[in-house]
Amino acid sequence: MMIGFSNAKLALAGASAMIALATSGMAFAQEANQAPAEAQDSGGLTDIVVTAQRRPEKLQEVPIAVTAFTEMTIRDFNLNDAISVSKYVPSMISAHNAGLQSANAYYMRGLGNSQSVATFDPPVGTYVDDVYIARQNANNYAFFDTERVEVLRGPQGTLFGRNTTGGAISVIMRKPGDEYKFKGELSAGSYGRITGKAIVDVPLSEKVLTKISAFYVKDDGYLQNVATKETLNGERNYGIRSDIRFLASEAFTFDVAAEYTNNTGTYLGPSSLAVRSERYKAATTPILNRTNLTLPKTDCKGDSTVVLLTRKAGLCALSENYAVTANANYETDGGTLTGIFGWRRLTQGWINQYNTNGTAIYNSYIIADNSTNEQVSGELKWNSTLLDGRLNYTAGLFYLHEDNEEAQADFQDTNPNATAFKLLQDRNFAQKVETMAAYLQADYSVTNALTFTLGGRFTHETRKLAFFDSVRFPGFGFDSADAIAAGIPLKLTQNRFTPRVAVNYKLDPNVMVYASVTNGFKSGGWNGNAATPARVLPFRPEITWSYEGGVKSELFNRRLRINLTGYLADTKDIQITSGIIPPGETTIVSLARNAGTLRTYGLEWETALAVNRNFNLFVNGSLNHGEYTSITLTPGVAASLQVQLTTEPVRVPTFQLASGGTYKVPVDALGGDVGLTAAYRHNSPYWISLLNTARAPIENYVDLTLTYDRDDGKWGASFGVTNLTKQETITANFLALFPGDPRRFTGKLWFNF
Repeated sequence: MMIGFSNAKLALAGASAMIALATSGMAFAQEANQAPAEAQDSGGLTDIVVTAQRRPEKLQEVPIAVTAFTEMTIRDFNLNDAISVSKYVPSMISAHNAGLQSANAYYMRGLGNSQSVATFDPPVGTYVDDVYIARQNANNYAFFDTERVEVLRGPQGTLFGRNTTGGAISVIMRKPGDEYKFKGELSAGSYGRITGKAIVDVPLSEKVLTKISAFYVKDDGYLQNVATKETLNGERNYGIRSDIRFLASEAFTFDVAAEYTNNTGTYLGPSSLAVRSERYKAATTPILNRTNLTLPKTDCKGDSTVVLLTRKAGLCALSENYAVTANANYETDGGTLTGIFGWRRLTQGWINQYNTNGTAIYNSYIIADNSTNEQVSGELKWNSTLLDGRLNYTAGLFYLHEDNEEAQADFQDTNPNATAFKLLQDRNFAQKVETMAAYLQADYSVTNALTFTLGGRFTHETRKLAFFDSVRFPGFGFDSADAIAAGIPLKLTQNRFTPRVAVNYKLDPNVMVYASVTNGFKSGGWNGNAATPARVLPFRPEITWSYEGGVKSELFNRRLRINLTGYLADTKDIQITSGIIPPGETTIVSLARNAGTLRTYGLEWETALAVNRNFNLFVNGSLNHGEYTSITLTPGVAASLQVQLTTEPVRVPTFQLASGGTYKVPVDALGGDVGLTAAYRHNSPYWISLLNTARAPIENYVDLTLTYDRDDGKWGASFGVTNLTKQETITANFLALFPGDPRRFTGKLWFNF
């Protein structure tokens, strides 16, 4: 439901009204500043340099909706991984995929994906040092030693490419320094959580700089399993990263990094009562702090299906990531040439039981899955100026190759006297994806105040899918010939041009207004984890057109920023996936498909106030509305199991608010500053199930942290609490309602040498 506006015209009118306000002196600005702002020495707000347009620019001069999180913000607000930054981004809701803590479902402006199978791409792209991470299986990127995080809202089809119809998350790692330095961090908290980070900078010479960073996380979990007396939804993760920077000359810099991460986090559902929940608008009422899963837990090393059958245990996940990135930057008199290379390999195995109310293990629905995803990408980018600096342009070529393999077996026996696992199906497929693109975007300054932007990207993509009969269970599975016989095309080719047109005008040096029209697309694919050949249904690309208008301003000697965006987005052939039971069958089927056209629109604001150099405040938020303007029905599936015009889109809260601040007091007797960091976040109710069968309630979160920082910067400490009021909520729905994070207390110590 909407509050304060009833249709798209009012949303655009609201944006226009804010532009008019800016011209009268009380300016609002479109793009997001950093989440909690930092004060400069004079007490005002600092400049932040971002690369949201693939070149360094001041945040307040970029006509794009982007929220930037600096290193200090990440530390002060305990933003330790990619999912945590979403708490402060307008129009964004994030949650772990049901069953997988390493996989995040990011939703921005109503566009997202809760499916991690490789034949279904996410619409919010994740990038690390400009390298695209193709698979959602392990996109909850842990921050080793991060310089900043940029979250771009809306389609980024021109400069970032495909699969960014909702937006993009860009993580920029800190480069090695030219001085010997050691930085460490230790923390301990609720549910046996212990974390550690260490970063060492070692310059080998003036031209060769190196850095090693590592992290470790151990969490016992918060979900009590009454069946096995075990604790679930914990994790044990670690990673190591090595960076080398070669300063060959003043003009040429070469950066290379290699990393390895290991993640065992699980995310399982709680028990429920067979009583309708008005709070969650669901058929059952969850008991969020406990579950009754009869399958004991183990580790997922090796073949998950073999682990399940031999140990009769599961409730585990294991993701191992290997990555190498390289960035070569050469500055010439005519411009800057950048080469970007990335290689990433992800191996993952998991075993989940989805019946949470004490069902015997052989009668439970259990999935055992193994997958391997490997990608190689390369990009050549050229930044330059022409016409005496009036024309700034970015041009580039991009290439990506992916190899994906998946083996997934599911088990369930309806016989109450069953004494062994009964195989339902064993799916085995391999997918190859090859993408090539060329892009160009130019900004032309007609005057010092007026700038026009025109850009476009042409993308060619080929996807090939192959199925294989089961080797471990002869007689199960199906091969490519079976899929072809069922009329399923196993090759998809896509050619897309995604343009961007924008204009911005500076009313004065501190106030800019702008408007843009942007196009993006998300690749088509298949319902890859289907149990039968006929259900490997292909679906079309998802295409989004977004219309935005906004203002950004800095007032009162740069002590106040008030930024606002108005947007309207139409997404044709929106891709959805949900678990349904087809007519005449008894087992659940995950069906990916096109559902029709989704329209979302709203207003977003981000404000920051530097009262003085020790006291900073921020207030971010949004008003949003989403609706289906047309629907596409899948033949053979009952209408009651499909999206209708009256269905409300998922994860589109009408009202969001994220506010907070930091206050520090110098204490001479302690030789440092004592501070308080506080945050309050609110979400109005929003659906988490596509067919509106479960809804998150009103959410109110309070986080508090007391800090101490020594004057010389050598060490500091903090003690804080997240979710102080024990807000209970649900985040996902797949045969169970999955819980939000509980209240946590954390003590932390950091030090620099």
